[in-house]
Amino acid sequence: MPLRLRDVRSAFRLLGEVRELGADPNVWRPHMVLGLRKLVDAAVVVSSEVHFRKTRDANVVRVVDIGWGCDEDGNPWRIYNEQDEKPEAYWLRLSQSPATTTKDEDVVAVKPTKPTYGGSSFILSQCELPHIAAVDQLGLHRAWGNQSFTASEHRLVRLFHLELARLWRADALKKASDPASDLPPRLAQTLNELASGLSEKQVALKLELSPHTIHNYIKALHQRFGVSSRAELLAKAARTPAFQPKLSI
Repeated sequence: MPLRLRDVRSAFRLLGEVRELGADPNVWRPHMVLGLRKLVDAAVVVSSEVHFRKTRDANVVRVVDIGWGCDEDGNPWRIYNEQDEKPEAYWLRLSQSPATTTKDEDVVAVKPTKPTYGGSSFILSQCELPHIAAVDQLGLHRAWGNQSFTASEHRLVRLFHLELARLWRADALKKASDPASDLPPRLAQTLNELASGLSEKQVALKLELSPHTIHNYIKALHQRFGVSSRAELLAKAARTPAFQPKLSI
C-alpha cells in the first residue's frame, strides 16, 4: 500500500513545528515524540541519540542513550541511560573508520547494524550521525492486541526520520562557511531587531545599549556577511537557514 499524501503532509507539518520550536533538544524532542504518537497512533514513542565510549576493558563499551519518550497516556519523559556491554550485543556496531570528527578521545565511532527494524508491533529507525560519531534512533511501539503497523507506516516513519537527519547532515556541512552559524548573542539580537524593521537608534533603546555599540555590532555583521549595506545584510541573512536541531552532546 503506497503512502497517503495526507500522511506525508502531516509528517512534514510536524517537522515544520519542530523547526518553529527552536534548536533546544529538551523542547523539540518531547514535542516530536508526542506528535509522532498521534501521527502513527503508537502507544509509546522514543527519540534519542546513542553514543559509544571507551572503557578500561577493550572488549566492553559504555553505551550512552539520551533523548525523550512518551508513554501510552501521552506523558513525555526524559531519557538518560548509561550501561557497559559488549558491542555485538547491541543493535549498533563499531564503525570501521575512527571517530575523526570529534575531539573527544573517549568516543568510539558507531553506526547502525541495520537502518530499520520492526514488524507488526514495533518500528525502530536508525540514522548515523557521523559528525559526532553517534546514531539517532526513533522507536515506536503498539501494545499487544492493537492494530499492527502497516508497511506504509514503516515507510512513513523512515521518511520522517531521514528528513530529520538531513538537517543534522546539512548543519555539519555548512557550519564552516555559514556566517550566521553560532553568531554571538548580541550580534544575533541586533540582526533580529534589524530584521523586524527597527532603526539603529531603536535597536539601541530596545537592547538598552549605546548607539555607538549598536553601530559597531552592525559593522561587525556587515563584515561577517560580506556586505556593505543594511539591505544587503537583511537579504543575505534571510537566505540563511535559521534553524538546525541541536543534539544533547
